[in-house]
Amino acid sequence: MSSSVVDNAAENYISRVLSGEQVACRYVRLACERHRRDLENGAQRGLYFDPDAAQHIIDFFRFLRHSKGEWAGQIVKLEPWQQALLWMLFGWYRNDGRRRFRTSYWELARKNGKSTIAAGVGLYLMLADGEPGAEVYSAATKREQARITHQEATRMVKKS
Repeated sequence: MSSSVVDNAAENYISRVLSGEQVACRYVRLACERHRRDLENGAQRGLYFDPDAAQHIIDFFRFLRHSKGEWAGQIVKLEPWQQALLWMLFGWYRNDGRRRFRTSYWELARKNGKSTIAAGVGLYLMLADGEPGAEVYSAATKREQARITHQEATRMVKKS
């Protein structure tokens, strides 16, 4: 691994999970194991990791501000676990240049920033991902649930 891949909060979090220092569920541990294993031999399967692409979305969040609650107006500061998940999700590519991961599933307890993260990712995909004419949708089983993320993204843009 290059020093740029190792020297950041995401890789440090991954290392702590793998060493057992950081408590994480089975699925997070497996994702961290896969990430490290694929850094070593993913090229044999047509995969590569782009640390600049992974860092780009993390850096994008520094332009966003919380829109409500006790952190309203403050810049969104991603926790190391949030950075690690975005790092792995947005850093991996196939040799044909397409992203390795096209969908992801995050299950978080209440008040852990689901709407903030979802809104930030949606804004990134719409504005900073380099996709001409990008379309981003917020979907849920109920319209009101889908509206929460959309409204959060709208408020973020206004505050940012």
